[in-house]
Order: sequence, then C-alpha cells, then structure tokens
Amino acid sequence: MSLQIRIIGKGCFFCRQLRKIVDSLVAEMNLPDAKVEQVEEMDALLDYGVVNPPALVVNGTLKMMGRVLVRTRVRQAIEEELAAPSPSSDAGPEDD
Repeated sequence: MSLQIRIIGKGCFFCRQLRKIVDSLVAEMNLPDAKVEQVEEMDALLDYGVVNPPALVVNGTLKMMGRVLVRTRVRQAIEEELAAPSPSSDAGPEDD
C-alpha cells in the first residue's frame, strides 16, 4: 500500500522537526512507496481545518496537529493508515 503523507505548516521549527520524524519513520518502517511532502500553502491549512500547525495528514486524513513531536504517536498514525482497509476492499465477495 502506498501512503501519501503531508506535513502542513509554514516551515517553522516544529514543522521541520515533524518532517525529520516522518522521514526517519518512513525509512525505518521500510515504506519506499510513501510520498512525503511539505505543504506550506495557506489553502491547505484551511482545507484540512488546521488551526494549529504543524499538521500530519496521512492518505487525506488529518491525524494530528499542533506541536506534535512525539515519535511514537506519529508512528501510530502511519500504522493506523497502513492497517485501514482500502476503499476497494470494502466490497463484498462477487456473486458469479
């Protein structure tokens, strides 16, 4: 499963620290298909309802915001999305 991870914020100290944590976890968890991006546009903050950056968005889901520098919580947020069923797997068995 590929992941899209966005760190939303204006590039402050906490945004940079969150990026370092995410990059480290992606390598540690062996997620070569993960796409990590830093998003600094104000529209992105508004789109996700972020009032206290930085924010961590994984596969379009806002997982946390604020001064979130706890590595274990960031890892847990990524693992939750890895364990979540993909939309196509929600369908029941096919009747043939």
